[in-house]
Amino acid sequence: MGTPTADKLRIFFPSKHLSADDDTLTELVADAGGTVRTIVDAALDQADDYWNGAVGWFEGDTTTPALRGQFFHVRDFDADTDTLTLSRDLPAAPVAGDTFRLALGGNYRSSHETFGMAAGGEQPELDTVEGTNITGLTIKKASGLLGEGTLTIFFDQSEELLFIKMDAEEYGVGLDVSGDVSDGIVFAENGQAFIQVDITNGSLPVGDETDAFTMTYPERTLVPDYEGYETKSGEGGKVRHRLEVVKNTDGADTMIDLEAYAGKPAGDATAVAAGESLGTAAGAFDVDDATGWPERSFWVKNNTVNAGDGDCRYCKYRSGNTLNCAAVDWATLDFDAGAEEIAVGDAINGQTSGATAVVEQIVLSSGSWVGDDAAGSMLLKLVDGVFETDENIRVATTVMAVANGASALGLRGFAATSWTAADVLEIMPDVDIGKEEAGYEDAYDNPATESVAPDGVTFSDANDEDSAIALGEIAAAAQIGVWRREWIMDGHQSRSDVVADAHYTWS
Repeated sequence: MGTPTADKLRIFFPSKHLSADDDTLTELVADAGGTVRTIVDAALDQADDYWNGAVGWFEGDTTTPALRGQFFHVRDFDADTDTLTLSRDLPAAPVAGDTFRLALGGNYRSSHETFGMAAGGEQPELDTVEGTNITGLTIKKASGLLGEGTLTIFFDQSEELLFIKMDAEEYGVGLDVSGDVSDGIVFAENGQAFIQVDITNGSLPVGDETDAFTMTYPERTLVPDYEGYETKSGEGGKVRHRLEVVKNTDGADTMIDLEAYAGKPAGDATAVAAGESLGTAAGAFDVDDATGWPERSFWVKNNTVNAGDGDCRYCKYRSGNTLNCAAVDWATLDFDAGAEEIAVGDAINGQTSGATAVVEQIVLSSGSWVGDDAAGSMLLKLVDGVFETDENIRVATTVMAVANGASALGLRGFAATSWTAADVLEIMPDVDIGKEEAGYEDAYDNPATESVAPDGVTFSDANDEDSAIALGEIAAAAQIGVWRREWIMDGHQSRSDVVADAHYTWS
């Protein structure tokens, strides 16, 4: 049994509107009437708000040149007018005949791979990226493991080999281009990062040639930006979820001990400085050394507290070694005796304690609202006070359920506690990840909206190979789902280097 090479692990978009594994994401055709902020298409016959939160892109050969390869994020879908309202302006208004695709949610894996790196400002999966000096070369895909920087491609005419390297690295193993090549793989020095190419041998140069491309991460292709309407101060923020489906496309060999971990911003570990502390309220404190840390809008993990299980905070901004952190105003609350249905977005209050909050998520564990015996857990935001054990949970003055234990403050699944001097801190990934298993052609969970958590998925802030989540063995042609959870805080500030990548290793 061999070990599948890095190019055999391929990542695919799922979407809630698909009906079977490997379905094509429908090529949609815009109708007249669109604007720089809207797309109209009568073929969108789903229910109102169905596409809220979707990511989409215009095809590389769409009618309007300025829209070719443009990605977008759907803010709202109006079923009455067949209109998608986008989160930001497009470079041009769509016209009748412009073609695009949409992806959202879980459900089935599509046949469309997620996008790799952009080369020279062009997305190889959507635009033609050809060699200038190395004629006969077409780049089809560039692995995200290449990272940002300068990709150099070298054609050795005498050996008829094609090589690549990033920045000052050495070249990797050459690809034989002595004949025409379709979907050939050229690996970088580390044997992991690669480009996928087509080669027309008869068009190759008559001597050695080199091409260089500036590689950049594409924006908003799977995980969209945090938009102003999602982070508006005073509205509490939100939690949203994205699924990617990971498939072993090797025809024979199993990926053994497949693991996944989340990428994170740069920055070495440090500690809470002497004499400093932080409670659960908003506050500022000093650390020993935050050199190289992001300047705003990042997450910090405390690895010391809660018997080593940790805790986290959202840091609004950093000034030197001073971190200014937001309050922990999110909590979980278990309930039972549910007699009246509580809805996401409801403002609730505790009849005895007077505590207040807004409901972000609800998960029923047993019973039903119809039977007056619903039980489960709620994720709350904009929490003020502590809901007490056995007190009535109300919406306005109507009793909805009963608290089954006191509410517990915490962010991203951690129990919030106080931080003190010498606690060890590190930068935390911008996303949490969790796995969902499915058979070869089975559907994944399909939450009604991006804010609803996928059923049965446990999330982790896995931030390196040591803390990676285990995905197990993935047989040839098998697949597994990896969900991302983004915790968007109230008043979250934009940051240009948001990291939402998942990294995979196996043997």
